[in-house]
Amino acid sequence: MRIAIFHNRYVYRGGEDSVVDTEAELLRKAGHEVHLFLVDNRDAIAGSPLGALRAGLRARGSRSMHRRVTAFAAERAIEVAHVHNFFPVLSPAVHAALSECGIPVVQTLHNYRFLCANGMFLRAERVCEDCVSRGPWNAVRHGCYRESRLQTAVWADHTATHRRRETWERHVDCFLVPSAFARTKLLAAGLPPDRIRVKPNSVPDPGPPCAPGRGAAFVGRLSREKGVHLLLDAWREMGGAPLVVAGTGPEAERLGEQAASIPGVRFLGQIGRDRVVDVLQRAAFAVVPSIWYENQPMALAEAMACGRPTIASSPSALDDWVDDGRTGLRFAMGSVSSLAAACSTLLRDPERVAAMGRAARADYEDHLTPEASTSALLEAYAQAARVRAARGVDPAQ
Repeated sequence: MRIAIFHNRYVYRGGEDSVVDTEAELLRKAGHEVHLFLVDNRDAIAGSPLGALRAGLRARGSRSMHRRVTAFAAERAIEVAHVHNFFPVLSPAVHAALSECGIPVVQTLHNYRFLCANGMFLRAERVCEDCVSRGPWNAVRHGCYRESRLQTAVWADHTATHRRRETWERHVDCFLVPSAFARTKLLAAGLPPDRIRVKPNSVPDPGPPCAPGRGAAFVGRLSREKGVHLLLDAWREMGGAPLVVAGTGPEAERLGEQAASIPGVRFLGQIGRDRVVDVLQRAAFAVVPSIWYENQPMALAEAMACGRPTIASSPSALDDWVDDGRTGLRFAMGSVSSLAAACSTLLRDPERVAAMGRAARADYEDHLTPEASTSALLEAYAQAARVRAARGVDPAQ
C-alpha cells in the first residue's frame, strides 16, 4: 500500500512528532510504501511576528498548500493519506486536496484543538471547557492561543469556518484518538461518532523488565501544562529520594532554579529513546503530573513497556491507562499534597511497586506493542477506504 503521512512539526519536539516517526517506521517494516510530507512550525510561528501573521492568514486554507498536496499525492499514486497535526501551516487545505483526489483520509487528533484554542482545555492553569458550550470566539477575550488575542482570533475564525463548511464530515473518512476519554470529549465537536476510532500510541518493546530501581522519573516536555513544578513542590517532602527529570522546553530554566534547593533531583535535558529506557529502568516508578487532560503521552507508554507503574493526575485521559491501585496510582489534578502522598506510598512499598509494574507490563503487551499499533492503523485505513467508497468515489482514481 502507498501511504502518505502529513504532519506539521512543533517548535519543541514532543510526543506527536515521535508518534509520526514511529508509525512511519512500523508501516515500512510491515512492507508498505510510506511518503512523508512534513512542514515546520518553527519559522512560521517562532521566527517573527510577520511569519506568525502569514501563518495565521493561511490557517483557514491555503491555495498554494492545496496545489502542493495535490501534486505530491499524484506523483506518488497515494492510496491512503494519514494527517497528524495540520495547524497552522498545512491547514485544512491538505484534507480538501486529498479528498478531491479521491484518496481516503485518516486524521489523528492528538489534542483537543477542534474544541479549544490551545488544544488542552486549560486556562490560568485550570481545566476550562468554556468554548465547548460558548463557541470558539469565547477564547479570543482570553488570548488562549499563545497568549495573543490576534492569533486566537485566527484559530476561532478557522474553527468556526470549517464547522460551518462541514469540512471534517466531508473530507475526513476516519478519525483516530489515543484514548476513550478523548473520544468522549471530541464528540462535542460534532464529529461523526461512527468514524472515531481509539488507537493508542505504541512504543518499541525494550525487552523483559528488570527489577524496579529507586525513586521516580519524569520524561517529557518541560512546559507548564506538564505539571513538573507541582512534582518538584511535592518532592520537597520526599527526604532526598532520587528524582530524574528528562526533557527540555520553555520551562527548563525556571524548573532548574526551583529544583536547586531540593535534594535528590537531577535534570538530564533532552535524551534519546535508548537513554529514556535506561532512566525508567533505574527508577521505581514514573510520574505524569500534568495539569491538563492529556491524551496518551509517550512517556506513559514507555513506562508501561519497561514494567514501571505510573503516578498520574486525574481526572484525565490518563485514567484510561493508569488503573488506580493495579498499574499505578492516581492523584487529584493540581494537588501537591495528593501527589506527594501518592509518591510517598510507592517510595515506601517496593513490593507493591513490583506488582504494579508487572500489571503495567501486561497491559502494554495487550494493547501498546508495535504489532498492535500496526494492525490498528491498517484497520483504520481499511475503514477510511470503505467510507470513501460509500460516498461514490473510487479511492483508486
